[in-house]
Amino acid sequence: MSIKNIKTVILVMFENRSFDNMLGHLKYEGIMPDARGLESDLQHNGYENLYNGHEYAPFPCPQDQELSNDLPHEYNYVATQLAIDDGPPPVAQMTGFVEAYASENNGIPGPQPDPLSFYSSKQVPMTSFLARTFSPCDNWFCPVPTSTQPNRTVAFCGHTEIYETKTQIIPATNNLFDWMNKHHITWTLYHDALSFFLFYPDIWRTLDEGNVVRYDRFATDLKNGNHTQVMIVEPSYQDAPHLLFEHPNDNHPPVAVGWGEMFLRQIYLAVTANPDVWKETLMIVYYDEHGGFYDHVAPPLFDNAAAGNAIPPLPTKFTTLGPRIPAILVSPWIEPGKVQHDLYDHTSVLQLLTEIFTEMNEPYSAQVDYRAKNGIQSLSKAIVDTPTNLTPPAPPADPIFPQHNIGDPVALPPKGKMAEAFENTARDVLQSNPGLVDKHFPELNNWKQTVDLLRPGAAISGAPSMDT
Repeated sequence: MSIKNIKTVILVMFENRSFDNMLGHLKYEGIMPDARGLESDLQHNGYENLYNGHEYAPFPCPQDQELSNDLPHEYNYVATQLAIDDGPPPVAQMTGFVEAYASENNGIPGPQPDPLSFYSSKQVPMTSFLARTFSPCDNWFCPVPTSTQPNRTVAFCGHTEIYETKTQIIPATNNLFDWMNKHHITWTLYHDALSFFLFYPDIWRTLDEGNVVRYDRFATDLKNGNHTQVMIVEPSYQDAPHLLFEHPNDNHPPVAVGWGEMFLRQIYLAVTANPDVWKETLMIVYYDEHGGFYDHVAPPLFDNAAAGNAIPPLPTKFTTLGPRIPAILVSPWIEPGKVQHDLYDHTSVLQLLTEIFTEMNEPYSAQVDYRAKNGIQSLSKAIVDTPTNLTPPAPPADPIFPQHNIGDPVALPPKGKMAEAFENTARDVLQSNPGLVDKHFPELNNWKQTVDLLRPGAAISGAPSMDT
């Protein structure tokens, strides 16, 4: 099987952007007309969002700069954004992004609301380069129509037992790390700062087994051939605690995407540095969810309750997949310049890992198998029999100059549920598992000392205990 030519899979998941926001330019600029991006006429293609009698259309972002705020993207706001009609069959109209945004901005969206902005190829040079050089997926949706924590949980567990993002203990049944250990698959988690997986106490013991290292080692491990079968690369999260010299590079609003573009270029150069490694590698670049940014393609109907998602019961039914996200497959085993139109979500990755690294006697999990039987394809459909780009093309070398005015990330208190959750989790881990902190996240000790000095009484009360 052609997928067995792939010996190493590298997962790079960024934060909170829609396909149209990051890759809508592929069609808009005529780079890849086959991609379901934005048409050149932004006013008359059904993109209009109505609010208070006014029509709003997508617009090119004038420059890569930080937004004024994060955009609303919790499950209730996503329901507004999708604007699902009554059918039959019910269809998401994708017309409520301005309404959701205005509800968070005192009812004033402004003449060009942030959710409708999208980037040019020059503003996201690495993302655009990888898309046109390798293979973008224009039919990849986040698994559930809600926020970060549930979607990342589906990505790395195959299902989610939570439906919103907040300070909480997140169950990690069937998590990818346990699954890889069970099947004797070697793996490494590279983190550029604080790991997202600290939200899962069940994974802490796995993280302490020596497979978790700083991102600084990533390029050296690949260059020297000291790599594992699965390599997960985490960015520095905007919402996580930071020291003053750190720059978030996960592309989470309101941070400018230039930091993420520089990080992506570093990753690509490391992945392609060793020809013997590159010829057997597939890198998957994808996003956890849309982050409140507009996308014009309606997610398909999908019964998430039947897929085993969101227990306890949701306050509202998840009857569709979540909005479309940017995703790019980078490998010699991908047809260059081909747009992948098959229906994917994050569990497409789990399906692929099963096919590459096991004998496929059983699916990853019952929940992933349900999604596969109901239309979610495996990424194996994109793998070809004959390699190309064995000499990888050089990435854009022009300097990237992101604008940065986010302020002091230590002195300022966290803003938003995800940032509060990260800070609470950091404090809980410091208290309940200092050995893990000293081994993998020693910078947290400095962070706490600095926060306690600059923000006395900064600990948020009412956080659940994360003690295992």
